[in-house]
Amino acid sequence: MMHNEDLSAVEDLNLNFPPEVVKAIQEILPSEDPFDAVDFNAVDYINTRFPAEQSLHHIDDVLEEMRVRMTTIDDEIRTVVRSLTNVEQDGRSSLLEAQSAITELFTRFQDIKMRASESEQRVKEITRDIKQLDTAKRNLTLSITTLNHLQMLVEGVDKLQALKVRREYGEIATLLQGVMNVLDHLHKYKHIPQVADLSRQVEQIRADLEKQILEDFHLAFHGPNSKRFAPSRELAEACLVVSVLDTKVKKAIVEDVVKTQLAEYEVLFAGGESDAWLTRVDLRRKWFLKTALEFEKTLAAMFPPTWQVPARLALSFCEVTRSQLSHAMELRAQDIDVGVLLHAHKVMFELETLLARKYVGFHINQLRSPRTSISNTNPFEQEDNSKNPFNEDQEEEPEQDSSSPFEGAICRCFQPYLKVYLDNVDRRLQEQIDKFAEGMRSYKFEHLDAEESNVVPCCGELFTIYKNVLVEFLRLGPGEKLAGLAEVLQKHLREFCTRVLRAALPKGGANIPMPKDLNMKELSAVLSQVQTLWREGDTLKLNDDDVRRVCSVLVSAEYCEEMTGRLESKLKERSHPSICNTITLTQEQDLFHAVLAQCIVLLVTHTESLCDPGLVTMTKMGWLLEQTGDQSAYVTSIAHHIATAVPLIRHNLHTSRKYFTRFCDKLASALINKFLQQVYRCRPINSVGCEQLLLDCHALKTVLLELPVVGSQVRRDPPQAYTRMVAKGMTRAELVLQVVMGDYANQAELVDKFIRLLPNATMADFQKVVEMQGVKDRAALLELYRQRTLPNMGNRTESPMHQPAAHSGRALAGEASGQPLSPEHEMTKIAKLERMLKSRRLIS
Repeated sequence: MMHNEDLSAVEDLNLNFPPEVVKAIQEILPSEDPFDAVDFNAVDYINTRFPAEQSLHHIDDVLEEMRVRMTTIDDEIRTVVRSLTNVEQDGRSSLLEAQSAITELFTRFQDIKMRASESEQRVKEITRDIKQLDTAKRNLTLSITTLNHLQMLVEGVDKLQALKVRREYGEIATLLQGVMNVLDHLHKYKHIPQVADLSRQVEQIRADLEKQILEDFHLAFHGPNSKRFAPSRELAEACLVVSVLDTKVKKAIVEDVVKTQLAEYEVLFAGGESDAWLTRVDLRRKWFLKTALEFEKTLAAMFPPTWQVPARLALSFCEVTRSQLSHAMELRAQDIDVGVLLHAHKVMFELETLLARKYVGFHINQLRSPRTSISNTNPFEQEDNSKNPFNEDQEEEPEQDSSSPFEGAICRCFQPYLKVYLDNVDRRLQEQIDKFAEGMRSYKFEHLDAEESNVVPCCGELFTIYKNVLVEFLRLGPGEKLAGLAEVLQKHLREFCTRVLRAALPKGGANIPMPKDLNMKELSAVLSQVQTLWREGDTLKLNDDDVRRVCSVLVSAEYCEEMTGRLESKLKERSHPSICNTITLTQEQDLFHAVLAQCIVLLVTHTESLCDPGLVTMTKMGWLLEQTGDQSAYVTSIAHHIATAVPLIRHNLHTSRKYFTRFCDKLASALINKFLQQVYRCRPINSVGCEQLLLDCHALKTVLLELPVVGSQVRRDPPQAYTRMVAKGMTRAELVLQVVMGDYANQAELVDKFIRLLPNATMADFQKVVEMQGVKDRAALLELYRQRTLPNMGNRTESPMHQPAAHSGRALAGEASGQPLSPEHEMTKIAKLERMLKSRRLIS
């Protein structure tokens, strides 16, 4: 066993190994002995061995087992310590053996390195002669190849001279290409006189061939027998030779052939001839189609397909036609009318489309030599008439190659005369607006089924015309000219809005002038004018037909506003980027929106005017009551008029739920404001009269909450925003009545309660409440209120109808006493009133 000193020394040792070391030890020496566990705890081990007092009788056996185990471990430690005494000696021996092995290995490496150097030297000596032989072989091969090329060049030059004299162009085409290839191989030997001389001979042969072939073609097309000329094999083979010569020769031949074919056309349709005018463009197309067909059957086969002579003939025809039409229109500009212009454009556009499809692989860079680059300024390059500018259905047209040089090759000449087309569009639209305005005077706004739309038909017709005009204009001119068309369209949109939609409104609403440059401030002033006119004019009443008329105009204005936005997007999409930001139809959209808002005001004022007699009777009633009863007759009258007027409006606005909701918001807000003003005028009044008004207030609130769905077979909850607005407005009336019906020991209590329940009220509101209270010393009470609210007076200058009820939770207080009441106590009378209403089945 260990002594105490040994135990303390062991305890001082740091036997806490890192987790990875412990894991490695466990993998090498796995053990299930609890003493070998990393988290061994002596107390837990003892508790495990002796779980109860009864198990302590085995303690002697356990102690004996521990003594035996300690003895065994001591023996093992002793054996290990003794075995370590020989480790140092064994390590020295192993080190010496390793050093000896390293020395021997180094010696062997030195020997191998020396032998490798000797082997490398022997290989160099062996391959030195082989390299010399390889160099000689390459030089000999190059010399033989060069001599062969030189011999081929000499023979080729002699043979070309002979073939040139005999005009055997078929053999010349093949041989000349080979000679040119050989000459390229000998290019680095041009400093040798013989090679330079042969090169000059080849260039001379090429020049002679160019001159000779041009003379042959000139003789064929302009000689004495040119009228009876037929394609010959000799000229066909000459074209093969031309493909090897300078490209200017091919260009000269093609230009001469094309000019010859179009010589008759230039004379027949010259600018001074009657056939040159726009009305005879059909003759131009007919002449070209006949000539092109005959050319392809006869002369076209003589030229290689890569030359694309028929396509070049077609493009030259387009260029000549554009030049002649431009000259003719300059001479007779006064005779150009839109019918002739559109007809000519239609015929030429169809011809361009036909040529673009037929010669689909033909590009403008094939018309010039490789050194020439001409940019494509075709204004129709990005045009795609298969897309409808208003996202409506229309017939699709086949797509064309946007890079084809035929697109716009002729029709560009019509662009300077777009003013004629725009003037015609202006007149056509003016006539159409006149027709729409006349039709609206006799249009019948009849009852609609639930699935039908009550958009006025002329609205769809107008934008269909706009769509066709836009598509037609984009064929006539490029996107840079769209600004002029946009101005014309804007002008007639404004006229349509004023002369058709606004003129269709009932008398009074349609006669109010709209600002020319509309903005939101002027719109508000206009709508206020509408409301004032309708409120003050006793004769301005709407019948059912008028209501349907206003609803139809409202839905039509909404449709026009949406379609105007789509029109603006399409105009910007098709316009040139330089003018895209200048095109805007915002004012026209605002104008349609103004008509839409005006219709809502008319509907609100109409329904409000129906309810006015009931509200007026409030002030004529006596409010010094002894007991409360059912809801007052004026509430029943208001509910009846709402139930009569709103379903008709809702039915005619079934396609525009958004604006029907807005109508409900404005109507409810107007009725709440009027009701509150009438409440202020109900005097003299006692507490029982206030309770009756509270009962009426709850009944009216129920009516207003049901306003969006009144008379509807489909029951749905009104929008939450609408419900909150009604609750907030009616709560303000309830708070006013709570203040009026209270009993106060002194004036301060009245002021305190008014400020607590209506913190956002104004001095005018307080004065009205004081008048309802019947206070005699009003001046003192108003002065007290002014002193109490002086710090916040600047923040309460607006009418209470426009102030949010920020303290609606406290707004139901109503019990007046000598000291402030808690919200729970102030709810007492409201709770009683609600129970009364429920008992009489006035509310659910």
